[in-house]
Amino acid sequence: MLKAIVLLLLSFSIYANEEHATFSVQRFEDKIVVTINHDKGWHTYWKNPGDAGIASTFKFFKSNTLIDAKAFEWPTPKKYIEAGDILTIGYSGTKHFFFNNIPGTFETRVGVLICKDICIPGEASLTLNENEKFTASRKAKPFETAELKKAFESLPQESALPAGFEYYLTREKDQPKLTLHYTLKDFKATKLPQELNLLTGFPHVPWGYKRESLYLKDGVLYGKTEIEWDGEYQDPEMPLPVNGQFEKPYDLKFLLNAPDTDKVNVVNLKVENFSNATSSLTDFYKDLPPFSGKSVATAPTADNKSMLQYLIFAFLGGLILNLMPCVLPVISLKLFGLIKHRNLPQRKILSHNLSYTAGVISTFMVLAGVIALLKAGGEEFGWGFQLQSPAFILIMMLILFILSLNLFGLFEFRTPGGAKFGSQEIKEGVSGDFFSGILTTILSTPCSAPFLGTALTFAFTTSIFNIFLMFFFIGFGLAFPFLLTAIFPATLSIFPRPGAWMEKLKYFLGLSLVITVIWLYDVFVSLVNFEVVSWKLNLLFGLWFFAFFFAQKISRSRPLQFLVFAFPLVLTVMAIQNLEMKPAIGTQTVKKDSLWAPWSESKLQAEKGKLVFMDFTAEWCLTCKVNKKLVLETDGFNELAKKYEVVLVRADWTRRDDNITQFLKRFNIVGVPAYFVQKPNGEIVSLGETISLSKIEKHLK
Repeated sequence: MLKAIVLLLLSFSIYANEEHATFSVQRFEDKIVVTINHDKGWHTYWKNPGDAGIASTFKFFKSNTLIDAKAFEWPTPKKYIEAGDILTIGYSGTKHFFFNNIPGTFETRVGVLICKDICIPGEASLTLNENEKFTASRKAKPFETAELKKAFESLPQESALPAGFEYYLTREKDQPKLTLHYTLKDFKATKLPQELNLLTGFPHVPWGYKRESLYLKDGVLYGKTEIEWDGEYQDPEMPLPVNGQFEKPYDLKFLLNAPDTDKVNVVNLKVENFSNATSSLTDFYKDLPPFSGKSVATAPTADNKSMLQYLIFAFLGGLILNLMPCVLPVISLKLFGLIKHRNLPQRKILSHNLSYTAGVISTFMVLAGVIALLKAGGEEFGWGFQLQSPAFILIMMLILFILSLNLFGLFEFRTPGGAKFGSQEIKEGVSGDFFSGILTTILSTPCSAPFLGTALTFAFTTSIFNIFLMFFFIGFGLAFPFLLTAIFPATLSIFPRPGAWMEKLKYFLGLSLVITVIWLYDVFVSLVNFEVVSWKLNLLFGLWFFAFFFAQKISRSRPLQFLVFAFPLVLTVMAIQNLEMKPAIGTQTVKKDSLWAPWSESKLQAEKGKLVFMDFTAEWCLTCKVNKKLVLETDGFNELAKKYEVVLVRADWTRRDDNITQFLKRFNIVGVPAYFVQKPNGEIVSLGETISLSKIEKHLK
């Protein structure tokens, strides 16, 4: 039932883009016009989307057969500054895209990523019959001929470089980074004609364009654009030439925001070589006054309404985490305590639940602080990043193992609920509830849930204040059911009265904690050189078990108990200090007999021309494992892969891998699971975090 609800929510989000734009197809003279009429505040992306985003796609079919319809140049885009100082290039308002005429009946499929405060991927399918001149995704009128003619005439046209324009290329020392430098003499304007860079590069493998910097001094406009060289990820590899001379010249295509014509033109820069950058060149730019060009369009920011939307998403995401398998064992313990002591005065129940809430929210605040520090230091990270640390996982395993021994009756220990399971005594203290909140939060971070991804993406890419605010509301949502029972104790009446059945439930909950330890054990194995530490780890668990067994069943002598507990404690500290990650951190590990190939950017490039399905997963991600069992490891999925000849690629994020982090970041994703389909033309479509066979097949067609 829960999976059906999740799929329904995800399906709604995928097609919700049709509520934020009108898509239409119209015949115009000897051309076809595809129009995207964006709702107010929403925008889509140009061929080069900038720091983030995905370019729109236009495909035409006759009888389900893809046909080639030559495209004219796309309309002039503009720059946006989105939340988190992300610069993107795209469109808002009404934009017309022109293609050569297609006679007869045909189908148009438009793929977009449409954004406002959130980004929603999807596509619109429109069929224009032979005797029709116009069709739209929702009620709309055909556009006037005069408007379409004006739009066609204003498309960027190929042009020669303006007089006084010079350019050259340099390389950063011993790095796969280039910088394109250019100057424009006799610059008399006070601003650029359009809300765009002076130069905006068209996509060109293996050139990866970064942000442009402009400077103006004594009538000369100076510009530079940093370039990431991605040749090392190509197959075959394309390293930068040592001598600075390319094997063959590159013809790079740019939009030129030309001040002399007051229009945006298409120009080509022929690049044959590069020189090494010098410190004097860096000093030269330091002495130049920056030139803003023109204030760029600002994408809708988090105003009161949109911020409220994010906060609601954060709260709902935290609330749904209560149902995820990661946290059920610990939450069940808390619920056990509530049932056992539901006859307490409301004041005491409220006290216990407020302490639990304080544990949840304070731990989320600590996580927010760590993320803020990592962000300030320029680190790349994602949701559940702490479970990439073997030392952290070892500590968690031991804590949960000791809690399970308590439930099995080996010792009396303060448990979530604020009482001893071994007696009917009720304690005033609430430290057990606070500790329960801490454990619940830690175990929730490997899980993802509907609504949570949107809130986390905003939190990870925005201001420090908003990071703390989003995490507070996620924690509030996670703790909310227990706050509700404290305010309305009558809700506990839905559970049976305390009795002998609770003794059996106690053992069942202990078993659930052991299963959680086994899951963490599996994650731990994937992070360390298990052949070296396996016997030490097993010995460590055995010694902790023996210590509690000795104290409960063999001797009550305090000195002897101290010695028995001191030994595993010292070994635990030594183990944490001496843990070593597996070599080659970030290397993708896939079984040799697996149908799945290891993920890499070069693998995606090598498989262009084929359908590629990507599974981004981690050993510590229980949602990933559920999706594998329900979808990816079924006969139905295997049949789909064979039917469409799909290349299967798996990215393992169990260990830290900045390449995976960066790839996910490009699609505004901060955690796993994540699924993608790469089309034969290289277009990559994000399927989100919840999948089904029908959803996958839809994007394979």
